[in-house]
Amino acid sequence: MKPLRTLLFTSIAFAIAAIAAQAQPTPDVAGSWKLAIGNNAVCPLTLAPDGTATPADCAAGDRIARWDVAVNKLELRTASGEMVGILLPKGESYAGKRFSDGRTLVLSR
Repeated sequence: MKPLRTLLFTSIAFAIAAIAAQAQPTPDVAGSWKLAIGNNAVCPLTLAPDGTATPADCAAGDRIARWDVAVNKLELRTASGEMVGILLPKGESYAGKRFSDGRTLVLSR
C-alpha cells in the first residue's frame, strides 16, 4: 500500500509541475525589431501576432517568414518550416546563431 501511495503523490507532483510550466505567460514578441546578422547587416523585421514575419529588407534575412516562442527561446523559420535560427532572451533583446552558416543573429527593438 505504501508504494502505491508514493507513486500517487509522485504522479500528482509531476502533473502539477507540467501544468505550471504550461501556464507561464509567453513574452510579447510581436512588433517591429532590428535584426543584426553578423557584425555588419542590420535589417528591419516585423513579427506579426499570428506567427508570420515580414521578410527582412536585406539579402541575408529574407528567408525568415515565420516565428514561434517555445518555452524560453524564439524560433525563426522559413515559409516551408525550415529552422533559420533559435534565439535566447538577452535582456530586452534576443540573440543566437543562424544554422546555415553560424553567423550571429540579434533581435533588438
